[in-house]
Amino acid sequence: MAGRIPEEVVEEVRTSVNITDIIGQYVQLKKSGKNLFGLCPFHEERTPSFSVTEDKQIFHCFSCGRGGNVFKFIMEIENLDFPAAVTKVAELGNVSVDLSTYQGKPQRPVDPKREKLFALYRDATALYHHILVNTNTGEAALAYATQRNLNATLLDTFQIGFAPQQRDLLITFFKEKQTDFQLLRQSGLFIENDDGTLRDRFVGRLMFPIRDEQGRVIAFSGRILQVTDNQPKYLNSPETDLFNKRDVLFNFDLAKSEIRKAKRVILFEGFMDVIAAFQAGVKNGVASMGTSLTNEQLYHLRRATDQLVVCYDGDAPGMKATNRVIELLKDDQRFNLSIVTLPEQLDPDEYVKKYGSEQFQNEVTNSLETAPAFRLHFLKQNRNLDNEQDKIAYINDALQELVLVSSAVERDVYLNQLSEDLHVSYTALVQQLQQLLEKTTAEHDRVRAQQQPKKEVVPVYQQQVHKLDRVELAERELLRLYFHDPTVRTRLRNRADFSFIHDNYQLLYTFGEGYFEKHDSFLIAEFMDYLPSTDDRLQRLVSAVEQMSVPPTTSDEQVTDYLIAMRRSVFEKQLQKAQNDLRDATRTGDDKQAVQLLQQIIDLKRQIQEVATQQMI
Repeated sequence: MAGRIPEEVVEEVRTSVNITDIIGQYVQLKKSGKNLFGLCPFHEERTPSFSVTEDKQIFHCFSCGRGGNVFKFIMEIENLDFPAAVTKVAELGNVSVDLSTYQGKPQRPVDPKREKLFALYRDATALYHHILVNTNTGEAALAYATQRNLNATLLDTFQIGFAPQQRDLLITFFKEKQTDFQLLRQSGLFIENDDGTLRDRFVGRLMFPIRDEQGRVIAFSGRILQVTDNQPKYLNSPETDLFNKRDVLFNFDLAKSEIRKAKRVILFEGFMDVIAAFQAGVKNGVASMGTSLTNEQLYHLRRATDQLVVCYDGDAPGMKATNRVIELLKDDQRFNLSIVTLPEQLDPDEYVKKYGSEQFQNEVTNSLETAPAFRLHFLKQNRNLDNEQDKIAYINDALQELVLVSSAVERDVYLNQLSEDLHVSYTALVQQLQQLLEKTTAEHDRVRAQQQPKKEVVPVYQQQVHKLDRVELAERELLRLYFHDPTVRTRLRNRADFSFIHDNYQLLYTFGEGYFEKHDSFLIAEFMDYLPSTDDRLQRLVSAVEQMSVPPTTSDEQVTDYLIAMRRSVFEKQLQKAQNDLRDATRTGDDKQAVQLLQQIIDLKRQIQEVATQQMI
């Protein structure tokens, strides 16, 4: 039976890792002041509001309010309970400690239907893979895979399989396991016949499992072995409860750690390109699901890096696809975009076969060009620059492209290249570009003048999750001082009637008293381990309290002001209630009750006036 992890073991794991190293494996962090910021992994946002404070070893999102220490982060991001999170942190941080006797489990209840679908895809993946590598039925497909340089290691890594021509193989397999029929209908693995029976969706295809960010198979893409006119080359799973093609990137689960190491991601056009690159040692590659790149996919990538390299096929369709990505991202400031155009119109798979892994690595590392440089090459396509009309049209299009380049130095580089390549006066190009810039600036100014003035937007990370009233602000300040100032702790303990107004603050105070019985000083990451791991409210609140900026010194007057504000709020609430009760008594004609309430109101008003001048212990 799993036991509670001893406090000293938890402490050993926590102090052996740096929270930035652990969170950095999930979120791209950048230094800003004393903290590191990134896009919050728990909700979608465009402005970084997720903060990691390295000296305190805590994280906090100023937008959604989540916060805690390294264990809390792993519990949230991986949906684990506390023992499992400690084990995961030890694994991620390479901490040598035996945690085998402390078994964890999912932190929150899971969706039973989704879990059954995951199991369905897990079993189908295993069956298809077994057929490919271990059976006579899969021999032809295995020969094809070998011809495509898919060796045993790649087949195992990507769990590639084969769906044979037999149309009832998978449905029979699951019927024998007595799998629920409605679950099979909704899985996307089958096609429903007119009579309501099911048949296998994938037949005669090499099967590429599509995995989510956690590495769970959620769909398939099947590649036909022999292309025919009436069959698509690739057949993808339909969208299901597990699979939304707009939200999925092929190989992102394996690539994300490599992306963070390389500090960039390479976007390929297809699955085979990603796998060929992987085999060649380029493991930070992903591919979209046969559609244009989506905002959802870009969001996943932006959490990992801001350096995006597009390496599509070098042929005309690949060039057009690359141009579409550039168009999509031209107004998006989240990425630094680079392009790799493989020579001889080769795709990555063909390039690796022809020139080898080392040359391919060099190509995708050192042959990068900017998006404007690619666009200038792209605009040349299908134009005869020896023809005067084509040449002038190209120059006009090229200069329109350079209007979008913000860097004057970068524009000058391209202008020099255009002048040299086209044998056109550099001065003439500069003059024409200047006219275009002035025209564009004037147009932008006209549009801005027509728009209503907009309220200044405060960066998300400067906002509070909710606005604190005067009383809660006093409680938060006082709790912060209680954690860090022994004299404040003593002063509060000497007040027998002291308590916080709001329950969460009082709970933290109570846990704090227990914590300080064992510890002389306050370490927030350590204190968070002392709190109930399942109580998100307390974890978030103590994280928010620690994010407050406080003066380097604390005066007795400050503490007194906080205590007065809290005590006044108690009397003010009692006064409000008495006033409401008085209105009710007057309305019902209860004169005796009205007289008593009137006296109570007078007393409460006097107490409110006195409390401000009262000597507080």
